[in-house]
Amino acid sequence: MLHDIKVIILKDKMNKLRTIFLMLVAAGCYSPGEPTKDDLTNAIHEFNTAYEEGNVGKLASLITKNYVHTNSSWKSFGKETWLGYMEDRSKKINNGTLVVESYEMDELSIEMHNDTAIVTAKISTAGSEDGEPFNKNFRVTNIWVFDGSRWLRAGFHDTHIQ
Repeated sequence: MLHDIKVIILKDKMNKLRTIFLMLVAAGCYSPGEPTKDDLTNAIHEFNTAYEEGNVGKLASLITKNYVHTNSSWKSFGKETWLGYMEDRSKKINNGTLVVESYEMDELSIEMHNDTAIVTAKISTAGSEDGEPFNKNFRVTNIWVFDGSRWLRAGFHDTHIQ
């Protein structure tokens, strides 16, 4: 009888070990952290919505620690300076001195390079700032990197176009 109990306990342990082993094998075969173009497209959309709305917290969560921003008006600058600019822009949106009527990204092109992507597009934006209407168009290049779980914008450059 004691022998039968030991056999039952041993079989139970073997079943548990087999279950754990199969779970580990299955986990190794499925990698939820693979960079995909669809995930990048969603991150770009999320970024653009946050920019249009002036959501600085969301924007901060979507850029790298060593983010580099270059535009057609100023010399390149880093994350803290850009977030400071975004804080000022957000205040203008909230107090109504900056009204963004439209912000659209067209002609989107994504070139994947493993966990890095080069994104080019045309951005058109219209609205008013301090009562003055604006209607601007830009060609942009963005560098996005995959950090193992999500896409982050690492670099930006724009050129004003007609």
